Amino acid sequence: MQRIQFLHPPEHNLTSPIPVPRRHVLVVDDHPPIRAWVRETLAPHMIDVTPARSGEEALDLLAQGEHFDAAICDVLMPHAEIEGIAAARALWYDHSVPCLILTSVQEAGTRLAAIYAGAMGYVLKDMAEADVLVRNVLTLLQGQRPQDPLASIAISEGEARQIAEIRAAYLRAMEQLTPQQRVVAGLILEGKTNQEIAERLVLSRGTVNSHVSNILQRLNLATRRDVKTRVLLSYPGGDGSPRKKRAEP
Repeated sequence: MQRIQFLHPPEHNLTSPIPVPRRHVLVVDDHPPIRAWVRETLAPHMIDVTPARSGEEALDLLAQGEHFDAAICDVLMPHAEIEGIAAARALWYDHSVPCLILTSVQEAGTRLAAIYAGAMGYVLKDMAEADVLVRNVLTLLQGQRPQDPLASIAISEGEARQIAEIRAAYLRAMEQLTPQQRVVAGLILEGKTNQEIAERLVLSRGTVNSHVSNILQRLNLATRRDVKTRVLLSYPGGDGSPRKKRAEP
């Protein structure tokens, strides 16, 4: 009698794991050692990291069609036209990219400004061990907030008064601006340069420079950078959701 052999597929075909898709995270920080540390820390977790030295460089990558599942932003980048909080705001509200702030800045007003800008979490570099960074980033990639970002912000009475005064002064000053100056102030908030504002509004560079000077004077600010810092204390309104749906990669 002829023995019949039943063929079975190789065992490894039955037990092969389902491939885990790699995730892509944008790191916006002007310090190469920090960017390198973040990349090395996240690599074992199937996370690819793309570095950006400034907010404008990060937004340029998105304009070129790059896709990111999340971003990590420093607050202070002195040589950048667009620093971390303004970058986080643009990344979330304009591009639906959730952001984690990773910085050494502990001042309560800055932390509140980051949350108003749409940041999903705030981690201090001094406390950011590798496991802390990984846990926060993985939580962010799951579509959740790493923690209640306001829970750990201890605001003294003096800080609360200062924040309220800054916001009240800003609102009073905005009422005194002309309609076109308000548009210019909004574009500054978005991180636009004077040249980009001129092109957007079809104005001469000199006219935009004049508007910016008047805005600075009205807001009692010394530099253009201060506009982007203090105006960010104004909550954008709505429910905190992005202004447009995120495009699938």
